[in-house]
Amino acid sequence: MKKSFVSFLKAIISVIVVLVFVVAVSGCQKEEGPMEKAGKKVDEGIQATTDAAKKAGEKVGEGVEATKDVVKQAGEKVSEGAEKTKEAVKDAAEKVEDKVKK
Repeated sequence: MKKSFVSFLKAIISVIVVLVFVVAVSGCQKEEGPMEKAGKKVDEGIQATTDAAKKAGEKVGEGVEATKDVVKQAGEKVSEGAEKTKEAVKDAAEKVEDKVKK
């Protein structure tokens, strides 16, 4: 009688182990629920927003560089114009001085 009880327990334990394994495997292959799907959509949205912000930042950086170059060129033109004006005023002053002396 002891042998049959031990055999019975071994069989029951084997069945329980197999059932636990089947439940564990089937739990891993479960379909996504609505919350998991919503979470993935949120993650995708965040990633898209991050990518868009990164691209916008790059565009702003490019715009800043272009603006810096244009401002530098404008400053050089203003300096050239100021120098020409200075020379023109000097020439005009010399002409007035010459006329006053005559």
